[in-house]
Amino acid sequence: MGEVFVSTQKLRFCDTDRLGHVNNCVYSAMCEAGRSELMREAGLLEAGGGHAVVIARLELDFLREMNWPGDIRIETAIHRIGQKSVQVRQHVHQGDTLVAKATSILAVIDTAKRRAVPIADEWRETLERWLVPEF
Repeated sequence: MGEVFVSTQKLRFCDTDRLGHVNNCVYSAMCEAGRSELMREAGLLEAGGGHAVVIARLELDFLREMNWPGDIRIETAIHRIGQKSVQVRQHVHQGDTLVAKATSILAVIDTAKRRAVPIADEWRETLERWLVPEF
């Protein structure tokens, strides 16, 4: 079993809306930050390698509102590694409160052809560090 990748983000005043809570689009941005940091840690965001990871699908469940100010903890894990894509699951917390859950599909593409390609064995091995199917 792998490990859950944990990152943090600070909420900004501009993340709030007229109702005084954090706008719903910020939840997606927090998830993107968690996914991006995991992919960077894995070394999969290197420029010029001919391949990239792009988001193909995002499901986001809003469980509680977030309020400014505060720090957000994003827990990110790989749920499944397919032939050309990776399914990622995330939990977003403000303090001890789970405020959102997300599931996303990331496709590996050839940057020149702009088409999905099979995940290289070395990428697969690297990503297995965060493979937590039950997360």
